[in-house]
Amino acid sequence: MTWRRLGPAVLAGPDAVALPQALLDGMSPSGTPVASWSSVARTALVLGRAARDPVLNLPAAGRLGVDVVRRRSGGGPVLWDAELVSLDVVLPPGHPLAGRDLAMAYRWIGEAVAEGIATLGVPVRVVGVEEAHAAQRRGDAAAVRAARACFGGLSPFEVVGPDDRKVVGLSQVRRRTGALFQCGVPLSFDAALLAELLEPDAAERDALTRALDGAATGLRSWLPAVTREDLVEAVEASLERREGVRLAPGAPV
Repeated sequence: MTWRRLGPAVLAGPDAVALPQALLDGMSPSGTPVASWSSVARTALVLGRAARDPVLNLPAAGRLGVDVVRRRSGGGPVLWDAELVSLDVVLPPGHPLAGRDLAMAYRWIGEAVAEGIATLGVPVRVVGVEEAHAAQRRGDAAAVRAARACFGGLSPFEVVGPDDRKVVGLSQVRRRTGALFQCGVPLSFDAALLAELLEPDAAERDALTRALDGAATGLRSWLPAVTREDLVEAVEASLERREGVRLAPGAPV
């Protein structure tokens, strides 16, 4: 099967968040699936759809020139800097890979990204449903702190490195027009910056930094020279092997 491929593109934060949402809105029942790769030109703090707003250090965001942007998918705040590579997959309604069970629907993309990363030389693994649920039930102070951010917690079929720190985050959006799967892979993970954007109190900020450092990391923890291009090539090769997907360049982003 042939999918439309966009990017990799480097976009302004608000544009990078808006692009996959626009692709989903524009998908038709007979539309071709889209795989869109993007990074940001300026750091953004991306807020997921939630029942209430998270605590933020907005003065720090203003001082550091960090955009604060909303996304439609759920989950906690995400630090989207130049080191985070995003893969957005938009599927038409009823596509076999969309699935009906929202948690199980992540399996194919989590496994494909994990397999691609493994070919680069990092023995990553996919988190199972029971393991993810057990992690979500953890009540120790570090786990509770880390869970304030999207990358600080674990969900089914996300990907962890050999030290069990998260290296791939997943989210999704469902609409009548189709399904959007979002995958974020940090090459490096700046826990201190994320903690500064989330926590106004200096003492609590240090504790949050340590908690986030213990929960998540980037691929350069094991592959110091890995590039965005390496990641894109490896994941696309995995998608072709596993799902028979051939990516054809689409219109420029």
